[in-house]
Amino acid sequence: MSEKLWQKVAKILVKAGGNPLFQANDTMITLFKTLLNEEQAEFLLNFRNPKMTFARLKEKTGMEDRGLSTMLNSLMDEGIIFDMPKKDPNNSEYHLLAPIPDIFEYSLVKKNTTEKRKKLAKIYDKILEEAGELTHKNYETLLSIFKDKMPAFTRILPIDKELIIPKEETLPFFEASKVIDRYDTISLSQCPCKLDKELLGDPCKATTDHFRCLHFGHIGRYFIEHGFGKPISREEAKKVLLEAEKDGLVHKAFHYDFDLDKEENAICNCCKCCCIIFQSYYRGIWPYHTKSSYIAELDENKCKGCGACVEKCPIEAITLIDGKSRTDNNKCLGCGVCVNQCPENARVLRKTDLRSVFIPIPKVDSSN
Repeated sequence: MSEKLWQKVAKILVKAGGNPLFQANDTMITLFKTLLNEEQAEFLLNFRNPKMTFARLKEKTGMEDRGLSTMLNSLMDEGIIFDMPKKDPNNSEYHLLAPIPDIFEYSLVKKNTTEKRKKLAKIYDKILEEAGELTHKNYETLLSIFKDKMPAFTRILPIDKELIIPKEETLPFFEASKVIDRYDTISLSQCPCKLDKELLGDPCKATTDHFRCLHFGHIGRYFIEHGFGKPISREEAKKVLLEAEKDGLVHKAFHYDFDLDKEENAICNCCKCCCIIFQSYYRGIWPYHTKSSYIAELDENKCKGCGACVEKCPIEAITLIDGKSRTDNNKCLGCGVCVNQCPENARVLRKTDLRSVFIPIPKVDSSN
């Protein structure tokens, strides 16, 4: 296949992601060459719109139902597209997925050889490095966009021109447990972020258990059908949350259409050393932005100044001052990690209105 054709494929998938920090450059082209065969790449050129129905794809390609279904399933098995079934199969929608974080997630948790996974991990690491460089070359412009125009980061909404980074929500255990009770179909999958860091030779410092990602309803069905996760019960899902809580991980909920008014479709249990959201903040790629309905409060009479909360806080919002822990409320995620990790029970979570936590990345001095 000609390089020009691979460039077109990369442009289509990057455009579907809608994030200008990710470019259809040589690194991105290498990613898709690693994931796709020539026939799949050729087929993706039919997606001039990031969402297309089965009937429209059939009309555009001239393929018979069986052949088209086989092709679509092969791309879903690789985590390149996502399906939204309808009562009339001809109206079922197929959506292109964003390179980061969607294809990143699915391609790593897919059963592949260790050699291929290591290659993918190195490619994704380079993509993020290049995104960070682009951020700091355009720091002042992008900072205002990040602050004024974007909600909280999770997954990239398919758009054309405007940078929109959708919403996610930080939940304490008891709220995350309520989410699980609403679903019959639940998938458990390996955390791509922890796997990615292990493949890069920097394994997770918070836990040795990689199986911490939960997906619900339609998303859960997709994960199970295409080999990204396995079905589990509500009781098993709650056990995952409890074990994650013991390890000091953050429960982060993701919603359909990235809209907090809609139902959740996933809960990830995140650590600062691996999570692509936390790492993108610490690596200076984009600000940390989340929604939360809680904030941590301290009982100074109980605090012994041991520093456990300082060590465990995933966003480094806590410091020790005069032998007592102090929280920067502008950075507090309301995740409850400090509450659960405090040996003196000196911390509690207080319910608040839904609030936004926005933490800008520091500007890197390019002269050093």
